[in-house]
Amino acid sequence: MRGPAPTSAFDATRAAHRRAWPGVLCLTVLSLTVACIDGEPSEPVPPPPENPDGGGCQPKTCQQLGFDCGEVASDGCGGTLNCGTCVAPSTCGGGGKANVCGCKPRTQCTFEEGECGVAPDGCGGFVSCGTCPEPEVCGARGQANTCGIPSAERYCTVDGWCWEYPLPHGNTIYGAHFRAADDGWAVGEEGHVQHWDGTKWSQVTSGTLAPLRGVHATAANDVWAVGDTGTLLRNQGSGFQKLDAGTPQNLLSVWAASVADVWTVGAKGTLLRNQGSGFQKLDAGTARDVRDVWGSGPNDVWMVGNAGLVMRHDGSGLTTVSTSSLDGGVSEDLYEVTGTGPQDVWAVTSDDPCLFCLDYGAVYRLTPQGMSQSFYGPDQLFHIFAAAPNHVLTVGEDSRYLWNGNTWRETSVGRDGVLAGTAPEDVWLLGANGLIQRWSGTSWTTKVPTRLLGEVRDIHGSSATNVWAVDTEGNALFWNGGGWRELKADTFDDNSEGVYTASPTATWVVFEGISSSDNVIYLWNGTAFTKELDGNASSLYGIHGSSETDVWAVGESGTALHRTAAGWTPQPTGAGATLHDVWVSPGMAVAVGDSGTIMRWDGTAWTGMNSGTSSSLRTVWGSSPTDIWAAGAGGILLRYNGTAWLPASSGTTSTLNALWGTGPADVWAAGAGGTLLHFNGTQWSRVSTGTRRALTAGWSSSTTDVWVGGDTAIFHKP
Repeated sequence: MRGPAPTSAFDATRAAHRRAWPGVLCLTVLSLTVACIDGEPSEPVPPPPENPDGGGCQPKTCQQLGFDCGEVASDGCGGTLNCGTCVAPSTCGGGGKANVCGCKPRTQCTFEEGECGVAPDGCGGFVSCGTCPEPEVCGARGQANTCGIPSAERYCTVDGWCWEYPLPHGNTIYGAHFRAADDGWAVGEEGHVQHWDGTKWSQVTSGTLAPLRGVHATAANDVWAVGDTGTLLRNQGSGFQKLDAGTPQNLLSVWAASVADVWTVGAKGTLLRNQGSGFQKLDAGTARDVRDVWGSGPNDVWMVGNAGLVMRHDGSGLTTVSTSSLDGGVSEDLYEVTGTGPQDVWAVTSDDPCLFCLDYGAVYRLTPQGMSQSFYGPDQLFHIFAAAPNHVLTVGEDSRYLWNGNTWRETSVGRDGVLAGTAPEDVWLLGANGLIQRWSGTSWTTKVPTRLLGEVRDIHGSSATNVWAVDTEGNALFWNGGGWRELKADTFDDNSEGVYTASPTATWVVFEGISSSDNVIYLWNGTAFTKELDGNASSLYGIHGSSETDVWAVGESGTALHRTAAGWTPQPTGAGATLHDVWVSPGMAVAVGDSGTIMRWDGTAWTGMNSGTSSSLRTVWGSSPTDIWAAGAGGILLRYNGTAWLPASSGTTSTLNALWGTGPADVWAAGAGGTLLHFNGTQWSRVSTGTRRALTAGWSSSTTDVWVGGDTAIFHKP
């Protein structure tokens, strides 16, 4: 039934609206939802943005979208947005979110930035490049971000040759004694002496190159040291003075009950005592080596030595202590004796009975009536120190043990070294290559050095701030003017033999390999090492060049490889002998090797040269194509004048391992036993280095900047 007819225009309009409302509702619903198709519902469609001003679509702003840089593809209304640019160091999206200014800081330093200190992180902050091991200090030599020690704190010889690697030195320590926590002494190879003042260790000049085996201080101004070939030194506050011990035998240990009662013992039954009027010989009643002496006082002095030797002086005479209380006695060498009093005396021994037998070490307790075994272990033991009756430490080639008053326990594994200290929480271990560690009562900490070397095989540089060294442990070391930095490719073997650097971005290292896969050449490009030649058939021993595109490597069975812009190619030499070294000048190369072999490259082919010797030639260097030196076994030295090789006098029979120089009047030769020779243009003369270790490499940037490397050491002058 229809409703009543409208009675006015208003009523007619209202009725029309009522009739239209269902349609409007339907359209509204359709605008909010997708129309039903075959009765199936569909997803809602969002409406366009409302315009608060009553207009059409309202576009979003960069701020509303959370953006502050770059082009935005849509503003929500079909347009795009330009959100601007970022202020450096931020970049658009640099923090990982698109259209947002940000910066992702670096977490590691690059090689160029250094190994210590800080460097910019790229975002306005800083990234840590690391810290230096003691006693090195970041930037100590004026080169930022480089570890080193101040020049004034270097350990140097009286002739001015200073340790540069390892730091502070690499001498092996043989003996040590602490009179107090702030007054400790250590002695070792090549006359080395160092002193602890409670804060740091410092070098002390001994005036000898003889190995020093023992040291003892009775007062701050009264220190005794003994060593090989009867070396006897005393420091009474003004430096060490050499005294006459009255024996040529090696002196192995020294101990003093007081300033006026000093004992020293040594090889072949040597036993000396000084009671204020000089050292007098005592009859030890044996020709066995007496290795160590210690006492609790003037009437209780103990000595131990080879083949189970134990002696005691009770103030009135010397007696031999029987070892028969032990089953079978003691026949092994006793190395050291220590204690805290007459009723607390200890000795240590070890043995390696045969090639395939197990090593062992033992600790004994000593009394005037005999000895008893306290500890037996599977490692050789060489050193022992009693800090207290319930705190005795012993160390050997692999392990370290502690007696706590009831039992022995292993404290750690580690390198061997002499022990000395003042209390259970203050014990020092000093050993090979300058090793220093400290015992806190519960654990060991390494003081120095943390970076070690094998035998340095080669040194070469292109400037005073770009010097390289390689060693038998696979280390490649780089000197930048402020310190040596260690670089090592992950696949480096332990047989790096030669290095040549043409520039800071071009350095090559060659290897002697166990198999052909190990005979490789690595290139340092300024950032990283890459393997440039892999799997050469023969071992490589020497490398040199005149430029980045003229580099030669030589090695086993006459091998010679040439690097040009096209890469490495073999060039047959016709030599069957091993070639140990090569020197290169533009368009020319000279290689030397076993059986007096000398080969020359003339730009086209290799030909042999007459050396006039059958001795092994180990090294070659020249100042020009008409001034070339070669040297080798037995101190042989040859010089090429552009026409022929002629013999020259080196003045030594030591094998010469390295030649280098800066010109015809500045040539160096280094060799066995610390041999170092210098040619001034007229004659060769011997140079004192303060070391007897083998010298195997060297390089100079000038007459006043000289590097020498050898067995576990790199020295520098000045």
